[in-house]
Amino acid sequence: MITLNESDLQGALALSVEANWNQTLDDWKMMLAAGTAIGVTKSKNHLVASALTLPYGNTFGWISMVLVTRSWRKKGLATKLLERAIELLEHNGLTPVLDATPAGEPVYRPLGFEPHFAIHRWEIDDAAAIKMDTISRLASQPPGDTEMDIIKVLDRHIFGGDRGTVLDALLLRSGDHARIANQNRGYVLGRNGRISRQIGPLCADDPETAIALLRDALHGQTGAVIIDACDHQLLFVEHLKALGFKKQRPFLRMAKGRQAPFGDPARMFALAGPELG
Repeated sequence: MITLNESDLQGALALSVEANWNQTLDDWKMMLAAGTAIGVTKSKNHLVASALTLPYGNTFGWISMVLVTRSWRKKGLATKLLERAIELLEHNGLTPVLDATPAGEPVYRPLGFEPHFAIHRWEIDDAAAIKMDTISRLASQPPGDTEMDIIKVLDRHIFGGDRGTVLDALLLRSGDHARIANQNRGYVLGRNGRISRQIGPLCADDPETAIALLRDALHGQTGAVIIDACDHQLLFVEHLKALGFKKQRPFLRMAKGRQAPFGDPARMFALAGPELG
């Protein structure tokens, strides 16, 4: 087992491409800068498995990108990498948190992971087909440096941890579709993925603000777009349906040995992605 560095980026990308995941090389660079990636190599330059830990402040850390190339599956590599990721976080006093797929959930439960809330990925094939028949009642604007500092403070309260490095990278990749609502009532960022553009995180004080931010972020978009939306935000989810988004697949937010959720789920509407939280 090795700690990955920039020389392993192409191998890491190859693993996520094989799994048909949405990450780009820029995503892997961002995650490597924000956390610690570990892996298993078949030879010096042939990465066959990976996992990632992202410390988010002094309370919890994220586990993601647990990948094993097809020919090396069913050999226990994923379990060993997961156990090592848990060890790395707990050694630093951090609670491991992750967004589990249905296949992963029965693996995580025996390890002490407790469910927090459910999430679904929603997708539209071409955002240009969305008919924006009304104008948002809420004004929002692209964030500058001052507003980005405000977003980081809001995110620490709503998400529950400090992921400033990730947010800085997302802002650079959001383009004109990053928005902060008037009176700092919410914010949305996004990024281009390998397959689809992803909108998120999207956090807001209320569903009306969240929907207005969503519509502003979608304005002028073309091509496939995905949004990982929280199931408990019923009005937001109904609006996704009305815009033409289709439900793709579920995730379950889980934390090891902790029953109460981190942060403020009532103000979480869409995630940055299961690999980032």
